[in-house]
Amino acid sequence: MPEYGKRPSGAPKSRGFFGELKRPDGSVSTELTAGFDFGDGEEEVPLLVPTLTKSQITHLLSGKNPTDDIYEAASQFALARKRAGMPYYATPEEEGLYKVPAK
Repeated sequence: MPEYGKRPSGAPKSRGFFGELKRPDGSVSTELTAGFDFGDGEEEVPLLVPTLTKSQITHLLSGKNPTDDIYEAASQFALARKRAGMPYYATPEEEGLYKVPAK
């Protein structure tokens, strides 16, 4: 199994919800992590989540800073998973399960 580096916390990255996504420079991204405070201190959550649009994903993969709408989509996705008792990041069963939207 390939290694994708580590999150800022030192935890290993996984394939993420989309699997390996090619960046314009030929490298790949799988998660892209940001810190959010949901009331219990800062927590790491993925930015590459299934609720993003194709243009938002392309924006992130180009190396540009996340926009407010990307942060909002990622935080809402993370909060929904937290309320459901799920981890923020893709479980092994979810890794690579999602496709980049057509739009």
